[in-house]
Amino acid sequence: MKRLAATLLAILLTACAGTPFEWDNARQIKTGMTEQEVTALLGQPYMVKSQGQTLTWVWSYADTFSGARSVAIVFKDGKVTEPPPIPASFK
Repeated sequence: MKRLAATLLAILLTACAGTPFEWDNARQIKTGMTEQEVTALLGQPYMVKSQGQTLTWVWSYADTFSGARSVAIVFKDGKVTEPPPIPASFK
């Protein structure tokens, strides 16, 4: 019985991955915001990609209860180039 409980707990814990964030916080991102301002709203990104003169910060989170969500924000010279498009239906 203990082995079954431990296995179930391990499955639940591995089913959560990434950096949790809220859509309402992501909607507050505006063009020109600094990296520090974005981090204050969303926390540290899950991944950062470099492409030419830009950096793309990605927040991605998945769990078994609410599904998967991700948002990407592009920075140039340390500032947001444009806010991410987030549908109103995303809660």
